[in-house]
Amino acid sequence: IEHWHAYLGDPTFADAILDRIVHAAHKLALKGESMRKKATA
Repeated sequence: IEHWHAYLGDPTFADAILDRIVHAAHKLALKGESMRKKATA
């Protein structure tokens, strides 16, 4: 999401898409180490 505007090229279009995604999203705060780190080590 950090580079969303550059990826899509049109900031207005990118904002519209993000607004629709984030509006209906459930945010989860996760704690602890990443499981991916353990899998790749």
